[in-house]
Amino acid sequence: MALHSAIVELDEFTESINILVYGDTGGGKTVLGGTAPKGLILRAENGALSAKRQGSTAKVWPIKSWSDFEAAYDWLEDNPDTFDWVVIDSVTKLQELCIRAILDKAVADNPSRDLDIPAIQDHYKWQLLMKRYVVMFNDLPINTLWLALAMHKEDQEGEDLVLPLITGKGYDISASICAEMNVVAYLAVRTVKTKDREGAVTERDRRELLVRSHPPYFAKDRYACIGDDKGVMIDPTMPKIIAAIESSAGTSTAAATPRKKATTTRRATARRTS
Repeated sequence: MALHSAIVELDEFTESINILVYGDTGGGKTVLGGTAPKGLILRAENGALSAKRQGSTAKVWPIKSWSDFEAAYDWLEDNPDTFDWVVIDSVTKLQELCIRAILDKAVADNPSRDLDIPAIQDHYKWQLLMKRYVVMFNDLPINTLWLALAMHKEDQEGEDLVLPLITGKGYDISASICAEMNVVAYLAVRTVKTKDREGAVTERDRRELLVRSHPPYFAKDRYACIGDDKGVMIDPTMPKIIAAIESSAGTSTAAATPRKKATTTRRATARRTS
């Protein structure tokens, strides 16, 4: 029996890399994103200047509204070979833009609606729309780095939990979006002390990327290759992360051309619901 044309050998299947890095303000998320080779930063919040001062050569697309984000997706779908990486800074801010767009439309349709208070149906709509666009971006044949602020919650046992700041249904929406990623990592700045040969102690800040869950921080690495045996990468950069993934696969994973996804239908569907 002949196999369906969509079926391929597993070792012939390629897909883009999708990473979500979250952390507190000032942790260096945008600086990390600026190190992505041949990258485009979709800047929804302030912070791109920090990447510029660290020597980033990435291009920047200012995202001031949800419609700007939709336009960026449409352009990237039509021009998938222009960039190797798209850096979305940040999904936390995009959530605000998404809700703002839904409320603006609701008020335009019904002037008696409050401009700032979502109704139940508005919450349901933005949750579905956010999740749909995450899947659509991850399906593009471009490597994607999502950035987010950190959210502090409690799990069902009352234990502290830190994960990306994407609100909705407790932390269900955040967990759902994390499930769409190959890597979810927590980025933090730690102060470390070192001694020179004379015994003088100096302090410096260093960035640490956690890619393995360590309570209360949620993290995962489907490649099982980033960082040390504790799942920590010191002073991370995107080239270091890419090199780790390439080495673990034995091939140039990051440089491989992902299989083109048929996303045009999804674009039309998303347009009808936004």
